[in-house]
Amino acid sequence: MVYIKETNIDADKKWFDFNLSEILRYKDLISLMIWRDIVSSYKQTVLGPLWLVIQALMGSAVFTIIFGNIAGLSTDGHPAFLFYLCGNLGWQYFGKTFGIGCNALQSNLGIFSKVYFPRLIPPFTSSISALLDFAIQFAVLLLAILIYNYNYAPPSTLPLYSALFLPLLIFQTILLGLGTGFIISSLSIKYRDIGRLGGLISQFIMYASPVIYPLSEIPNKYQHFLVYNPLTFIIESYRHILLGNSSGCTWEYATPSIMLTVIIFLLGTAFYNKTQKNFVDYA
Repeated sequence: MVYIKETNIDADKKWFDFNLSEILRYKDLISLMIWRDIVSSYKQTVLGPLWLVIQALMGSAVFTIIFGNIAGLSTDGHPAFLFYLCGNLGWQYFGKTFGIGCNALQSNLGIFSKVYFPRLIPPFTSSISALLDFAIQFAVLLLAILIYNYNYAPPSTLPLYSALFLPLLIFQTILLGLGTGFIISSLSIKYRDIGRLGGLISQFIMYASPVIYPLSEIPNKYQHFLVYNPLTFIIESYRHILLGNSSGCTWEYATPSIMLTVIIFLLGTAFYNKTQKNFVDYA
């Protein structure tokens, strides 16, 4: 007697259908995609991961010269190079996940049109593999802090338990970046010109976030606007944990940041789920 197992694939996804149990069944595919992303990132490159080290150091050096020395922006008492290096750490990973979300559907068109698997897997695996880039830049920052403390300042007395919040910040960054990107990706399937806004939106978010300036440089009458930018709390929290203090690592910034991150992620996922079932028809 032969038993035949049936698998029903329903294209009519619910708005907030995460279906985690189904995603977990594809754990082999997840591991393969993560490894593929890591290998392809450094394939046929001369310096490989060293490019990330160069990018982090050169970017912070340029910010130090232009905004620290020429423009004379305050860094709230932090060494300028460490201030910008820490700000770039939080921003670069958000920018990476935002870009992954913006291209979540378009960059996977070939494989989506040939075989079925949960469509949330590629963007999430890409955001996980991007953690390698984050880890390298994080190591560069830690080394720079150690060198500075050894030569110019006593060792930091920041409690070690504060480092336990780093995974939570990373997780929030993934939700915020992918959620925002999903909205752009879903809308640009039918309206192609919206996809061109991704780069402009990324630049706007960067300058609207305290990446190159501290909150103390913003006039009081405008600071309440930054409360509703979820990235403000994330970047300021990195500075608080790694450099010792910041103005935006407070409950005043944390509460709206976390709430808006959850709302943006749920909204982006809802758009993504409703679009992914027929986006091949528009591609």
